Amino acid sequence: MALEIRFFMSTEDERELLRRLEPLRLELWPVFTEAGFSAPLVTAETELSAPAYYLAAGDVIGYPIKRGKERGRWKIDEVASPVIYFLRSLPDDEGELRSGYFWAETEAAGDNARTGGKPVPFLRAVRELQEMIKARYRKSSPVRGLTYFVGPATARMGTPLREEGRKGEPVRVYR
Repeated sequence: MALEIRFFMSTEDERELLRRLEPLRLELWPVFTEAGFSAPLVTAETELSAPAYYLAAGDVIGYPIKRGKERGRWKIDEVASPVIYFLRSLPDDEGELRSGYFWAETEAAGDNARTGGKPVPFLRAVRELQEMIKARYRKSSPVRGLTYFVGPATARMGTPLREEGRKGEPVRVYR
């Protein structure tokens, strides 16, 4: 079963998120890495420059990319590894903030009696992330049946919000 949390976060909200995730000792992995890459731990001082990352709570499993411009680099297997995919909420060319999301596969594929399932620190990290977002963030008005969580700093800024994607619709903070 997969978990997906859609959100809007400013850089101040991201900094607060990283500060709250620091005690969980998660590793920050880029989407594509070089062989032998050693991931740093998430801290409040972590600089985020790429549009997407993985937050890992344990050993990750990767595979080499064999075609395309990323050929020779490694990508994490997000279903088999205990990782949370983090697509950042970034401003577009018009100055509107586009949505981001967290995605995590919380159950191992196959027979859990043999594989043992996902590690407990990973499940705890997913649960704490979900509880923190739901407790601290405001909800948006529904857009095509989806509700977004809006960070406190983002809600105060008053920046126009828009769904991610080519035809993303405007989003309003509900409460």
